[in-house]
Amino acid sequence: MKWFRSIYSFPYMSHKKWWFAFSAVVICAGLLSIFIRGGGNPVHGFNFGLEFKTGTRIDVQFTKSATVGEIRGILSAQGIGTSVVQQTTGKGAGKSAFQIQTATLTPDREAALRSAMDKAYVIADSGKAYSSQTVGATFGKDVITASYKAVAIALLLILIYVSLRFEWKFAIGAIAAELHDLLVVVGVYSLAGRQVTTASIAAVLTILGYSLYDTVIVFDRIRENAPRMRAVRYGSMVDRSIWETLTRSINTTLTVLLPVVCLLAFGGATLKDFAFALLVGICSGAYSSIFIASPVATLLKEREPQNRKVIAKTTRAAKA
Repeated sequence: MKWFRSIYSFPYMSHKKWWFAFSAVVICAGLLSIFIRGGGNPVHGFNFGLEFKTGTRIDVQFTKSATVGEIRGILSAQGIGTSVVQQTTGKGAGKSAFQIQTATLTPDREAALRSAMDKAYVIADSGKAYSSQTVGATFGKDVITASYKAVAIALLLILIYVSLRFEWKFAIGAIAAELHDLLVVVGVYSLAGRQVTTASIAAVLTILGYSLYDTVIVFDRIRENAPRMRAVRYGSMVDRSIWETLTRSINTTLTVLLPVVCLLAFGGATLKDFAFALLVGICSGAYSSIFIASPVATLLKEREPQNRKVIAKTTRAAKA
């Protein structure tokens, strides 16, 4: 376990360029994948789910109990492999209700699907027990537009919050970490060819909060140590702060990852998209709080006159 103990004495801030270079490689690979998959159009560089495409949406209620997996089995038997199936709250005497979204179905294929579902689980005898409509990609576009606004507002609020709690140089580091995590998740999604659903977009927004939490823990310790360690280089003080919060960061990350990994391994198709985005985002957030946010803040702080003097003094002492 010697290597494990060494992470509590490693000079992280002395290797800032390596951390930035590693992140740049990952982000560039993801962005390159987006442009290549999209033929130069980044919007087409993702595998969007049915929520973002034109298709057929069916609302159905059965008199017999059914599961999402069983409904998917009927769809597969009808040659409808790509679909979104969600269990909903039915009305009336039905025991189970579902909303099914597929690629656009012809009247004949829809009739065959309805007959198969009725034969297996008996569609409830009600005027509202079965309905279908052709839907466009408007809903998905609205979700994306709302997500852009949510991310912009979140980043602005983070900038204000961290500036007030610490100072603007720390806020720049926090924003850099947030943007890093967003780009990493987006890039990895494209590289993995995972389907982008509304659940995965919700996960990306959730990641912003987790990443900020981990960053603020480190920044809090930096603020506490700064007055007590004025005589040492600012980067060395930041290293000390990271060592002191590393155990907490590792424990927090592992604790959060456990249920996410279980969701990814045993959850349904929709949950797996959500869990995959969370998994990548949480790992990226744990990384960025130490290797992006802290180094960026350190670079800005080391340019202050008092910190320049300490750097010059310690450099002369080292040479002597």
